[in-house]
Amino acid sequence: MSPRTAARAVRAFVRGPGRHRHGDRPAPIELPALLDEADVDQLLADGDIEASECAPCPCCARTTFHAMHTDGSRTCWTCGTTTAGEQ
Repeated sequence: MSPRTAARAVRAFVRGPGRHRHGDRPAPIELPALLDEADVDQLLADGDIEASECAPCPCCARTTFHAMHTDGSRTCWTCGTTTAGEQ
C-alpha cells in the first residue's frame, strides 16, 4: 500500500465518506438586531441586563471584570463573589 493510499484511507476513516458535502443544509441563523442606546438604558433600568466593568476583587486580590448591579453591588466574573454596593 502506497503512503498516498494509506493517508487517503486514514482521512476517510476520520472524516467519513463525504456526508458533509451534500444533503440537507441547516437553516441560516438569524442574527439579533443591534440595540440602540435607548434600548440598552431601558434593559439596564428593568434589571434585564447589567453593566460590566473592572473593579478590585477582595477574593481574587486583584482587579477583575465585574457585573455591576443596579443596587450598587457587583459580582466578580472570575470567582463569583458578590460584594456590597457603596452606601
